[in-house]
Amino acid sequence: MRYFRPVIIACVFAFLNAPASAQNGSQLTGGNGTLYIGGFAQKIYVIDEATEQVVDEIRVSTGTPRVMTLSADRERFYLYDTTMEHIEIIDIASRSTLDAFTLSDGSKKVRIRNFEIDPKERYLIIQTWATTKLVDRFEIDPMRLVQYDLGAHEIVRDIPWPTSRRPGRAPLNMVFSPDGSLLYFFLDEIIIYETTNFTEVDRWDLSQPLEPGLGRIQFGFRDLINEEPGLYTGLFTVQSPVRDGRQMGVARVNLTEKKIDYFYTLGPAIGVSFNLTPDRTMAYGLAKEYGQTEFWSFDLENRRLGPRQRFHGRPRLLLKPSSNGQLLYLYYAGETIDVYEAGTYRYLRTLELEADQRTNLFVIPPN
Repeated sequence: MRYFRPVIIACVFAFLNAPASAQNGSQLTGGNGTLYIGGFAQKIYVIDEATEQVVDEIRVSTGTPRVMTLSADRERFYLYDTTMEHIEIIDIASRSTLDAFTLSDGSKKVRIRNFEIDPKERYLIIQTWATTKLVDRFEIDPMRLVQYDLGAHEIVRDIPWPTSRRPGRAPLNMVFSPDGSLLYFFLDEIIIYETTNFTEVDRWDLSQPLEPGLGRIQFGFRDLINEEPGLYTGLFTVQSPVRDGRQMGVARVNLTEKKIDYFYTLGPAIGVSFNLTPDRTMAYGLAKEYGQTEFWSFDLENRRLGPRQRFHGRPRLLLKPSSNGQLLYLYYAGETIDVYEAGTYRYLRTLELEADQRTNLFVIPPN
């Protein structure tokens, strides 16, 4: 036993001299930001990150929010409801509705599949599909891409579909350049439109500057708070010339300069989410396979995978790092937000809300 005593004493000494936050998980906090999440109570909860208490709520006039995104200046939320018919604009400071509208009219129901906000908030690009109820049948219109003028409250033009492939009902991934002069569509290649007449000005096959067989990076309706404007970091897959199957890696895409800042492979491809920390040195995700849920970490500074750990979680979960990167929030499809320590994946506590969550969780750092 004498051989183990120094190790035990050293461990006890290290624990007693560790910061209080390391000894007591309940004292670890995620920072001084503000959390926002919408749910079936037809409201957006406002949560103080430091105290982890609901400090306010924003009533949504159009119903239960389904998809919510943030304006470029972080002052307004844009959302559409679970009927996919109404868009509502929320002013964060006043906790009030600035505007709400629908494209439906009488027996014609226009569903919203996706939208993107002009950085200057003059208009929206909306992906829609419509059905009209007739006496004996429903007429289903083709998918449309339209420009909706927020001042005039009307559709001002149809935008040509960015691919010759027949559009399905899946959301079309798109994003504006920081100055709003270009609109990027993420398909098998990146298709670039100018935003005066919405005509195609360029195409960019990401596999060309890297290597043939590169899988596309997933963009879409992600929360881009922790990204630099015009830069997008994400996972990609590529066919390995040496190993069987596809490999997974990380790439940083500079849309403004149309180049790849860096890319590197990490190992066999697996379905895992990817969420940057505010300092962009780490990313965290969840992988789900055969009924198991697993934490993943990506050490972006050293370009390698970090620790992984399996845990018991509900079937539908999303992850978001805290504003200081020290905590991980697990949420969605439930009334709770589970809090874990990022460095150890240690469960700390659970925040309870009054109704199931439906939207993404926004972690907005202090100004």
